[in-house]
Amino acid sequence: MKKLLIISSMILGIVLLPTTLATDVTQAEEIQVNIPDVAQEVEYIPEIATGEIPKLSLPFNVASQWTSADSSTAGVTWQAGDQNIRFAIQGGKFATSSPDDTWFVYGWFGPIKAIQEDYNIKYPQWGDRHNGIDFAGRVGLEITSANNGKVVFAGNKYGKTVVVEAGKYKITYSHLQDIVVKVGDIVQTGELIGHLGTSGTVNPHLHFEVDKIEAGVRWAINPVPLINANWNKVIIPNAKANQFLNEKTPFEQTNFVW
Repeated sequence: MKKLLIISSMILGIVLLPTTLATDVTQAEEIQVNIPDVAQEVEYIPEIATGEIPKLSLPFNVASQWTSADSSTAGVTWQAGDQNIRFAIQGGKFATSSPDDTWFVYGWFGPIKAIQEDYNIKYPQWGDRHNGIDFAGRVGLEITSANNGKVVFAGNKYGKTVVVEAGKYKITYSHLQDIVVKVGDIVQTGELIGHLGTSGTVNPHLHFEVDKIEAGVRWAINPVPLINANWNKVIIPNAKANQFLNEKTPFEQTNFVW
């Protein structure tokens, strides 16, 4: 059984860009940091294997794509798979280099290195772990439901936010540009729920979160093993937002109470 930490605060995870991006980055150093022990430990085995929650789809109807900017363009270069991509930066935010640019992963679930950087929000009460996946992308990109379910929230929460209930689980889509569904709507996988934006945040991105509330306790559930996707075809830059403070893979990061 895996041990996790009980905590009480409820804060949304937001992964920000570094404030200084003058130096190109192609490979960050590997640093092992022990997550501090806080509060009391409990044991939890997720029930996903029982089929209680359906497999999720990616919350987009287009593939991951991001065009490398010209070397003279302000930005930062990261390795992404077998290529180096220069991510253009304008006004401290990711900027597209082509109208075909869509989205990429910029913030895994779990204890990511970016959270310990000075420029980022800190979560010491839950082991400096991010409670969802952040997908950076083009403002206005269509965000689609990752599962069949019922809309139980549509409004301002973490910026413009939609929450879709699926059984005992709640799927959250935050920082939207707009919302095209309302509370009570039944949505199907792939149905439009809004557009990617910057509401309640700085960098344009979708905060995608899976929670399970059981006996009054909110569990942050790792979405990665639930999503039916070929991650090898997803752009995942080797930024600190995508590097962990432990040796586990994105699939192995443990659920936790928040």
